[in-house]
Amino acid sequence: MELNLCWWNIGISPPVKSQKKDKTEAINLAKHYIKKISQDKSVDFFGICEISDDQAIDFKDLADKLHLEYLDLSGKVGRVIIDISIMYEASKLEFISYKYITKIQPDDRTLRVGVRTVFKDIKTDNLLTIFLSHWPSVLSATEKTREDVAEALRNNITKIMDDHGSDSQIICMGDYNTNPYSVAISDKLYATRDYHQIQKKRKLLFNPFWYLLSDKKTNNIGTYHFKSGSANRWYVFDQMLFSSSFLFGGDKCLRLDMNSLDFHRIMSEDNLCLDQRFFKSFDHYPIFCRIHHDH
Repeated sequence: MELNLCWWNIGISPPVKSQKKDKTEAINLAKHYIKKISQDKSVDFFGICEISDDQAIDFKDLADKLHLEYLDLSGKVGRVIIDISIMYEASKLEFISYKYITKIQPDDRTLRVGVRTVFKDIKTDNLLTIFLSHWPSVLSATEKTREDVAEALRNNITKIMDDHGSDSQIICMGDYNTNPYSVAISDKLYATRDYHQIQKKRKLLFNPFWYLLSDKKTNNIGTYHFKSGSANRWYVFDQMLFSSSFLFGGDKCLRLDMNSLDFHRIMSEDNLCLDQRFFKSFDHYPIFCRIHHDH
């Protein structure tokens, strides 16, 4: 069995107080690309971000057409808005539960850490925990805030590993609004690109999305395009992180296919845009990977 994973911040409904703008055209365009991507990549698990509860009906209809289950996880915790939905393949994953993860700071500010979802791998009955996150943006928060959020997420991950052992199957995916080398991701969440360290230090997370920082050519890659960036315009904000069990776990564990990491490419090596419609409409780009059973 294999599971093709995708994460995309579609940018339609940022987690701020409601805007009155008509979003019909944007929703239809996002649905067009979600359908195309799902079919082209045979997506089994699609995490979608910046989508509000009043748009759920549009995307539920799309999920039905794609023969995927739809899980609307949008909601509020106090003044914090959760803006995430999931489409998933019910023949491979059984949904068990979800919980909003937030952290209240000493100054009474509530931070949006993510949504913890738990699924059962139908082939083995093993549990798979997926944390979906949309961390505070560069415009609304400091790097220190994202570091605090990362610590809170790490505490949740550590608790699962302490309770269930280092073969716990945990994936974090999201728009972290910070790069893979940031203090938040590397020092607070304890996510590394060093495959060999993880074999020895099983509580570390593996972050394979460092590879999107450079293509050794003209570097028109990344997951977020900030048109007016002063030095760089491309950033790697969207990432998927994996517990060590996806590399070194027991026989029942799902494995990460290292060759499957990819992103939605719209720039050619010689700087030409391959999809103007997408480029003008979305500033985040879908990311992909595959997990599978060896047998």
